[in-house]
Amino acid sequence: MAASCDSWLAGCLITLVFLQLPTHLSGDADKYHLAPLGGTAELLCPLPLWPQVAFDEVRWLRAAGPGRAGAVHVFRDGQDREDELLPEYRGRTALVRDAREGTVTLQIRDVRLEDRGPYRCRIRIGNLSREDAVSLQVAAPSPGRLSASEVALAAILPVLGLLITAGVYLIWKQRQSKENLLSDHAKEKGNYKSKGPSLPNPHLSLWLPAVAVALDPDTAHPKLVLSEDRRCVRLGDRKQPLPDNPQRFDFVVSVLGAEYFTAGCHYWEVYVGDKTKWILGVCSESVSRKGKVTASPANGHWLLRQSRGDEYEALTSPQTALRLKQPPRCVGVFLDYEAGVIAFYNVTDKSHIFSFTDSFSGPLRPFFEPCLHDGGKNTAPLIICSELLQSEESLAPKPEGKGHANGDVSLKLNPSLRPPPAPELPPLRDMIESWPSDVGPALQGFRAPSL
Repeated sequence: MAASCDSWLAGCLITLVFLQLPTHLSGDADKYHLAPLGGTAELLCPLPLWPQVAFDEVRWLRAAGPGRAGAVHVFRDGQDREDELLPEYRGRTALVRDAREGTVTLQIRDVRLEDRGPYRCRIRIGNLSREDAVSLQVAAPSPGRLSASEVALAAILPVLGLLITAGVYLIWKQRQSKENLLSDHAKEKGNYKSKGPSLPNPHLSLWLPAVAVALDPDTAHPKLVLSEDRRCVRLGDRKQPLPDNPQRFDFVVSVLGAEYFTAGCHYWEVYVGDKTKWILGVCSESVSRKGKVTASPANGHWLLRQSRGDEYEALTSPQTALRLKQPPRCVGVFLDYEAGVIAFYNVTDKSHIFSFTDSFSGPLRPFFEPCLHDGGKNTAPLIICSELLQSEESLAPKPEGKGHANGDVSLKLNPSLRPPPAPELPPLRDMIESWPSDVGPALQGFRAPSL
């Protein structure tokens, strides 16, 4: 079966060579779009975007001369800017945003042959800007304008791309089946070892990198125990003899992050695991630290809470009950200061949980509260997990010894809890070089569409 799959895949690639595949079409399949002459082209921006997050500017560009780029469509401050566009695109473009999926698409109406070529999508959120490129191809059998081979290529390329993808998938499935057979054989021989529970990857493919948030021991309630690296916090059994400074919480068992945010976009993740109670989010630097505090946006708190095991709520006024499809084991917190957005995400299933919208003034800080022990079911710590996967040591308290002045627990990740790596396929270059000498050179530089 493996030999037949390899032969079939090789045949598909050879067919592409006979069709004289243009070099400008090599690359990722999702970055090339085909549109009919006179129809409407839809170019999907390849940048990964967060759902529910507003952006300040979307700009689509294309080359307008040597070393010069012109605007095809500009959206800024909530409005389309027609006066900034190249003359040939005015009145022909529109921007479509799917906030739920987190996608941005450029529509070009009445497609012309001159519209063929590369386009660049540039998006600015706060003080950060990212861009990526896509390419548009126009299918039109116009005499004297397009050759027959170009028309045939435009029609058959998507089909061949699917065939190649299916061939690679079949080879991967065959290898996986072989590994399963070997595993079953090992079980029969008594050599099977369980991999243990797998920890979901706490890192999404984010547009923004995670902030290296640390805990501020000067704000921690005396019963809270912080790890030596100030990345973990748990509730201890008794109060510690700590100075009662004005910054320290003395009633709610909370602690703030050491970072102050006054502008821009920021993102961090907190591992909650199997805890039954916790409170996370953002608060104003000016919140009261003494006595009982009512958490609400009016009092400078934008917080999410888990209580009584499977109940979740946003601490609005009144509180907003939330229904989640899957309990989060890792929670992502996103702050866009200028846009006035604080959003929470379930990193476990990569879904949006809740967003606060407000206007901010003054510094904001990350907020953490591991909550009470809940009859012994809630003793685990909260862990700032932006660096979880970089650790190779166990998720367990280190032996008693000297540590930080506010605690001596150090928590690290057990390598057995890391997700198993995905099966690797042989590089396409190696496959090509193994073919006959008259075929391999012709396929050098070819790149199959990514899965």
